[in-house]
Amino acid sequence: MRTFIFFFLLSVIGYSQPRPTQAYTQLADSLDLACEYSESLKYRELALKTNGTSKVLKAKWCYTQSCLYESKGGQDNHRKALEYSIGAYKLTNEIGSDKNVFFQYLILNRVYHQYGYLGKWKQALSYAKKDLEVLLDTLPVEHIRALRIFDDLDYIYTLQGDPEKANDYYEKSHILYRKYHPGDSAEIYVNSDRVAENYKSLGLRQDEFRLLSAAENYWNHLSSHKEAFYQRFITYRKLADWYNFYGDYKLAENYLNKQEKLFDSVSVLHKKTEQKALDRRDLLAIYADYIQLYYNTEDFNKAEEYIALSKDLLTHSNRYYIWDVKGEINLCFLQSKLPDNTLDESIGFLKQAIELALSNKERFFTNPTPYEIELAKRYSNSGLYQKALETVSEILESETLNDHLRFQLYCQKGTLLSQLTHDGQALISYKEAITSILKNPKSVSDFSALTLEQLKAFYTYDTLEGMLQIGHFYLQLYRKEHQVSDFQNAFNSYLLASGMFSEIYIGDIYNPRLFRFYKEIEQGLIHCSLLKNDSAIVDSSIEALENNASKLTWSKFVYNQTKQQLKVPDSILNVELKLKSLINYYQTKIYEAKEESNLPPDSLSRRITDLNGKLRKHQEFVRENYSNYYTRSSGHFSIEALKQQLNEDQLVVKFSFIDTDLFAFVIDKKQSAILQLSDKTDIKMSIATYVKDLSVFDSEIRIPKELSSLAKKLLEFNKNQLTILPAETLNLLPFETLIPDYFNSNVVIGYSSSLNLYHEQLKTVEDKENLTVGIFTGQDEHSFLGGNYLPSVSKEINVISKNCPSVTFYQATKADFLAQASSFKVLHLAMHSTIDNENPELSSLNFYNQDLLVGELYNESMDSDMVVLSACDTGNGQMFNGEGIQSVSKAFTYAGVPSTVMSLWKVDDKATAILMGSFYKYLNAGKPKDVALKWAKRDYVNSTMDSELKHPYYWSGFVISGNVEPFKVQENHRKWWLSLLIVPLAILFFYRKSKFGK
Repeated sequence: MRTFIFFFLLSVIGYSQPRPTQAYTQLADSLDLACEYSESLKYRELALKTNGTSKVLKAKWCYTQSCLYESKGGQDNHRKALEYSIGAYKLTNEIGSDKNVFFQYLILNRVYHQYGYLGKWKQALSYAKKDLEVLLDTLPVEHIRALRIFDDLDYIYTLQGDPEKANDYYEKSHILYRKYHPGDSAEIYVNSDRVAENYKSLGLRQDEFRLLSAAENYWNHLSSHKEAFYQRFITYRKLADWYNFYGDYKLAENYLNKQEKLFDSVSVLHKKTEQKALDRRDLLAIYADYIQLYYNTEDFNKAEEYIALSKDLLTHSNRYYIWDVKGEINLCFLQSKLPDNTLDESIGFLKQAIELALSNKERFFTNPTPYEIELAKRYSNSGLYQKALETVSEILESETLNDHLRFQLYCQKGTLLSQLTHDGQALISYKEAITSILKNPKSVSDFSALTLEQLKAFYTYDTLEGMLQIGHFYLQLYRKEHQVSDFQNAFNSYLLASGMFSEIYIGDIYNPRLFRFYKEIEQGLIHCSLLKNDSAIVDSSIEALENNASKLTWSKFVYNQTKQQLKVPDSILNVELKLKSLINYYQTKIYEAKEESNLPPDSLSRRITDLNGKLRKHQEFVRENYSNYYTRSSGHFSIEALKQQLNEDQLVVKFSFIDTDLFAFVIDKKQSAILQLSDKTDIKMSIATYVKDLSVFDSEIRIPKELSSLAKKLLEFNKNQLTILPAETLNLLPFETLIPDYFNSNVVIGYSSSLNLYHEQLKTVEDKENLTVGIFTGQDEHSFLGGNYLPSVSKEINVISKNCPSVTFYQATKADFLAQASSFKVLHLAMHSTIDNENPELSSLNFYNQDLLVGELYNESMDSDMVVLSACDTGNGQMFNGEGIQSVSKAFTYAGVPSTVMSLWKVDDKATAILMGSFYKYLNAGKPKDVALKWAKRDYVNSTMDSELKHPYYWSGFVISGNVEPFKVQENHRKWWLSLLIVPLAILFFYRKSKFGK
C-alpha cells in the first residue's frame, strides 16, 4: 500500500492566519511534501506557539505526527500513527464552517491506510469510502486524485472477498490510468494478478485469461521496471493455474517450471528479515499448483511428493501470516482428494479445512464456502443425498455469495432434490439458479427462448455443468409428463450449454474434461433430436455440436489457406517463420536422439511448449489485425450454408457414439434427420473385428449384420454421393466395403473430419485447375537397396507419368519437398511412413536421409489442391477425443491442403502401383476425385484373375477426404510436355543456323 503525501498551498487551504503563523505553516507543509517530518514538526510547534488555540494548527500538528510514526514502520508505530490521524480527523470535524475539505481528505487517506497496515480491513474500508466521498464533494469523479482511492478500494474489497465490487473499482481506476498515464502501463499490470483472481472468483475466466496474457506480454518485454521480475513470477503462476483448469496440462507444467526457475532470483529481492516467511509463501503456492496439476494428470505419486514438501514447510509456521493459514487450509483440501482415502478420511480433511477457514475468517478473511461446496459434492457422490442437501442449503443462507456461486449451488440443490424425487422443489431451485445469472432478472419470462446474450458471462466448467443439470432435469420431466414446455426448456438448456462450451473451448487443445462435457451436450441434443426428429431441431443440434467440436484442425486450415492472400507485412511473417523454425528444430532434436542431446528430453519438450504458446499468440495477433482471416475464422457454422454447397445427389453423414450406441445425423440439400443405428449391441467391437479382417490379406471377410444394417439405412436415402464424417473406430473403416455390388453401383464415397472443415474445403477450389503432379520418393531411381526402398515404386511412378504431367524427385530430401511443394497441384508421396502412437507429432514421412515430422507439417502453408499418401499407414495414427485420427494425412489438412488420399493400413505396394496408375488416368480425364478413386479400385479388381488378390486388403485401404471436385481436363498431356521441349530446341536450331549463315 502506497503512502500518499500531497502538497497543498495556503491559497488552496484558505485559512486566515497571522503572518508568522502562515510562514511557519507553509514551511512545514513543504517539509511534509519532502517527507522531512521531524523538521516539519519544529515549525508546526512554532506555529502553535503563535496561535495555540487554533484547531486547524493542532490538526496539522497531529497529521504530521501521524506521518512521522507511519514512516518509521512496525505495528507499534502504525498504532501511534493511527491515534494521531484519528485525532486530526476529529479536530477537523470541530472546525465547523471553516473546515477545509481537502485537508480532511488528506487525513482520511492516512486513516484508512493505517488501519490497513494494522490488518483492520473493515475499518479501512469504511474510512476509504468516507475519503472518496469527501474528495468527490469538491472534485469530479474523473479527477486524478480519485484514481488512488479507486485502486485502494479495489484492493480492500479483494481482501474482504467481494471480487465484484473490487473489479468495479479496478475498472474505474483503469480508465483513469489510461487517461493520466497513457505511456506507462506498469501501474495497471502491477495489479493484474489480483484483478485476475477476482475474475476467476466471479467465473469470468476469459476476462482472467485476457488480462493475464496482456500482463505476461507486458512484463516479458519490460526488464527495466523494478517490479518486472517479480511480476513475471506471479503471472506465470496464474497462467499455470488457468491452463491447468482448462486442461492444457503440458502448458500448465511449462509455466510452473518457468516460475520455479525464477524462485531463487525472487527470493533475494525479499528483505532479509522477511525472507524465510516470504519464501515459504511462494513455495506453498508453487507446491499447491503442482499437486493440483498432478491430480489432474493422475500422477498421484508426484502429487504426494509435493504434499510431503508442503507439510514440511508448514512445520515452520505459527499461523502468524495469512499465507501460512491459507496454505494449511488448501493443503487439507488437496489431501482430501487423494484417491486412496476412505470417505471418512476425505470428509475429515475437508472438515479440518472448513474449521480452519471459519476460525480465521475475521483475521484473514478466509472463506470456508469452497470447501463446504466440495463437502456437499463428496456426500452426493457417495449417495448421501440428504446430507449433501443439508450442506448446500446451509451454504445458500450466506449473504456473501456471488451470483456465480449461487447459480452452482441452486443447480446442485435442484439435482439433489430430483434425486430425492422432490421434482416440484427441484424446479423451484433450478428457476432460482437461472434468475441468479440473468443480466436483467425481470426481462425474461420464457426460459425456452433464453439466449446466451441474456446471461452473465460465467463461462466456466461449473456453470456449464449446472446448465446441463437443468437440461437433464427438464428432459426427464418431459419423459414423465409429456409437457411440450418441458421439452422446449430441456432443448434450450442444451443449446445454452453448447454456447457456454464454445466460449470455454478456445481451440488450442481438446482435453478429457472438455470431451466429457462435449459428449454430455451431444447426448442431450441427440436425445432431443430423436424424441422429435424435426428438421429444425436436428439442424440446431448439428450446428451446436459442430461449433463445439474441435476447432483446431479447422482454424489451422483456414489460417494457412488465407494467410497467403492477406497483406501481412514481411516482418510479421518473419516472426512466425522464426518461431516455426525453432519448434521444428527442437522436435527434430527429440526425434533424432533423445539420449545424445545435451538437453534432456523434458527440457526440449518445455521449450517446444513455450514456443508453441508464443506461436499461438502471434497467430492470434494476425487473426485479429488482418480482417479477411478474422472474418472467416470467427464465423458461426451454418448448416444452411453447407446445404447450399451440396448437390442434389449428395448425402452427408455425421456419425456419433454415445457409449456403445451409434447415431448418425444425415444431411442433404433440403433437410436433416437423425438415425439410431445400433441398439443394445456393442457395435464398436464389431467394427474393430471387421477392420482387422480387412487389413489382413488372407482373412475371411464377413460383414457383421450391424454394419450391413447401417449401410442399408444409408442407401435408403437414394443418394449416390456419400460424404462420411466418421467417429472413433469408424475412422478406420472403408465404407465402400459395406455397399452391395459397390463397383457396379453409382455410389461414390468420400470423407471429412468435421462439417465445419468440410464446408471450408468445398470453398477452396472454385476454378478447376490443370493437373500437375510432383512425385516425391526417398529411394534412388536405379538402386534396390536402402531402408526407403519399395519394390514397386518405379512402376507406380511410370504409370503416373504416362497418365498426367508430372515431375519425379528421386532421393527426395525433406528440404527438396518443402521447396518444391507449391509448384504442383498434386503432391504424390511414394515412401514409407513411421507412426508414433504415443507422440503423434513425432510420426514421420521417410524422405531421403531425413524424415519429415508431422509436427513440421503443422507449421507449413501449402498451395497444393491434393496430396496422395501412398506410403504405409498414413491414415492410422493416435485417436484423440474430439480430434478423430491424428495422423500424417491430418497434418496436410492443417497445412491447408483441401483434399487428401490416404491409406488406412499397411498397403501392398504392387497393388498400390496398379491402383495409382488408374487413379491419375481418371483424374486427368476430368473425373471427380472420389469417382476416380472408385474406378481405379474397380480397375484393380478387374485386372487380376486371382481371387486372393481381389481381397479388400489390396484395394479398400485408400480413402479420399475433403474436396472431391475434378481437375481441368488436359487433352493429350504428352503433346503439352513435348511442346516445352520442342520450343527451346527450335530456338536453338534457328540461332545456330543464323550464326553459320554469317
